[in-house]
Amino acid sequence: MNAFTPLEPHAQALTQVFEQARERAARLGTPVLASYALAINDMDLLALFCRVDRPDTDSVFWRAADGGKSLFGWGVAAELSGAGEQRFAAVDRQWQQWLHSAVIAGPQPPTLCGGFRFDHQASASSAWQGFGDASMRLMSLLLIRDDDGCWLVCQQRIDAADNARLRCEQVINEWNALMDRYLSPPLTAQAPQHTRDQFLPRACWESKIVHALDALRQTSMKKVVLAREVISEFSHAVSPGRTLTRLASNDPSAYLFAFRRQQSCFLGASPERLVKLHDGHLQTLALAGTIRRDPAPEQDAQLAQALMDCAKNRDEHAVVVQIIENDLAPWVSQLQVPPAPSIQRLSRVQHLSTVIEGQLHAQSSLLQVVATLHPTPAVGGHERQQAMEHIRRFEGFDRGWYAAPLGWLDARGNGEFIVGLRSALLNGEQARLFAGCGIVHCSDPASEYEETCIKLAGMQLALQA
Repeated sequence: MNAFTPLEPHAQALTQVFEQARERAARLGTPVLASYALAINDMDLLALFCRVDRPDTDSVFWRAADGGKSLFGWGVAAELSGAGEQRFAAVDRQWQQWLHSAVIAGPQPPTLCGGFRFDHQASASSAWQGFGDASMRLMSLLLIRDDDGCWLVCQQRIDAADNARLRCEQVINEWNALMDRYLSPPLTAQAPQHTRDQFLPRACWESKIVHALDALRQTSMKKVVLAREVISEFSHAVSPGRTLTRLASNDPSAYLFAFRRQQSCFLGASPERLVKLHDGHLQTLALAGTIRRDPAPEQDAQLAQALMDCAKNRDEHAVVVQIIENDLAPWVSQLQVPPAPSIQRLSRVQHLSTVIEGQLHAQSSLLQVVATLHPTPAVGGHERQQAMEHIRRFEGFDRGWYAAPLGWLDARGNGEFIVGLRSALLNGEQARLFAGCGIVHCSDPASEYEETCIKLAGMQLALQA
């Protein structure tokens, strides 16, 4: 474990940034975003999250599937929020207002981390308290690690009445307290024992599939995605860090995420990128069509080929690709779409996958694209509005941030959002697990139920680690 980088040598420069922001806030009559970034000694941010996570402090962890970038945020300096139909636009507009007057110093830009509810029209469950329609947070201490190094970004909103020196001292004290917790001996606890599950009986859930198939025959809807919720209870509190470590080991190619809010932690290992933007280059992913894995390489390859040859899965995947192409058309030029999907392999399932790329138009933003793509046909259905209404009426639970956009956005316009799949909401001794399936005309209720069981198995195993 490397010695941590002290902030005290940066106190003068940090104070100057805060003072400049204070003076600007006094002139403008509104708080000003202040950001100071510095290079620090290399740190494993997943290990950091695991060692310091406690229910008493909000935090965030995010790691790209390719291992190229990870984020860890500690403490909340400010929050951008929105509600209803315009929630993405509201966050986008507020962020641009903040940036217009911001004071930014150092090699890394200020960055927001957070997510959005799957459906702002759905009745909100108390289990998702703190996970709003739109909630992108400016974390007080944000650590960024990528191929080029490791950085700490100190982020604040400074008011005209603030004392810059005292605000600097508070940030340094917060950093030292975080590092003290990181360097302290880790808390040791036995893995929790699984005691029971609560879930809709199989026959009842399969009847929802039968009803959805009737709806597909009787309407112009071509696909609807229905999910299951399993509430698992354990002998004592489940550790988000332990769970996330197990997920990382089981699915190294997945995106890892954890959002700790108000005693709860929403975490997972998602296979699906919603959209990534870097210097104007945009990437998204069509992911639809699923089959299980097999430990024997020959049988596993046969399953992959069966997935590629399956007309039902290929048709379902083709619909997703076509809709994403149509959705991106107003925002992106030079769109590149491979003629055929590839196989994306995870620990227990493999999917049909198509990477779609292009150049974002100069006056467009990442959140505009997120708003356009969500919900994708892979997690909602097609036609979108009909599918969403069917989910609201018949699925039977609040998805919250499950299957919703999660990620980060920086002051340079870059960022990445994923779809919150293969996930669970932890609260003490209870975990809510989620998994869904795309229902099309030729779906078989029993097979769809078995698919959800396969998708749930990875998280169930990780929770009992």
